[in-house]
Amino acid sequence: MTTLVPPPPPPPPVTTPASPASLTSPHAVPLGAQLSRFAWPAAFVAVAAMTFGYLHDVRPKAASEVRIEHPTPTVLKDLRELARLETLSLHVEKVVDVKDRQTRLYGLVDAEDSLLFVATGEVVLGVDLGKLADDDARYDEATRTAYIHLPAPEVLSTRLDEPHSYVHARTTEMLAKRNEALESVARRDATIAFEAAAKDPKNVDRAKAQAEKQLRALGRAWGARDVVITWRPEGSTLGTML
Repeated sequence: MTTLVPPPPPPPPVTTPASPASLTSPHAVPLGAQLSRFAWPAAFVAVAAMTFGYLHDVRPKAASEVRIEHPTPTVLKDLRELARLETLSLHVEKVVDVKDRQTRLYGLVDAEDSLLFVATGEVVLGVDLGKLADDDARYDEATRTAYIHLPAPEVLSTRLDEPHSYVHARTTEMLAKRNEALESVARRDATIAFEAAAKDPKNVDRAKAQAEKQLRALGRAWGARDVVITWRPEGSTLGTML
């Protein structure tokens, strides 16, 4: 009996390293050429992104128009005759900081609603000639001298300059309830502060000096040789001729 022996396996192929010449063969694609295929698409994407960002920043703002719908008629409810001599006008400004401190969750949490209001206004000081009594003004024919006893200067008017008064900042914390009355409180506080500033003794003295100057000029224009002016104490209603 004959035993068949299988032939031995063939030896593995021998791999020889590529020569430098084969790497620079005419059929090889250079690395720079391969990368250049992606340069134009990348540049296009970059330019498109920059253009979109520019247009996004300079897009026009939404138009807004505030107007009064269905205006109602104006009703005249009071008419008064005035006899006031305005002698001093003050331009005043004030920043009012109003805060509404609130408690939430049964007092466990504090919340705050605040408003910063910039107020600009005008206060006019003067003399109310309607408060003159019959014996507060007289004229001496012999000496051609006029005697006038005037009430003390007072604030005749106070107003806010609406175009230049505005809410600078408004902050309402997360758990706070917005208080719509804060702006009214700020306006009222600004008006009170304006009047207090106008009643400063220096401003009152300036108002007196201007009133005396105007009345003396008016008295001399009417033929008086001299005009003697005295003042009531501040807060009094009627005075006694001196």
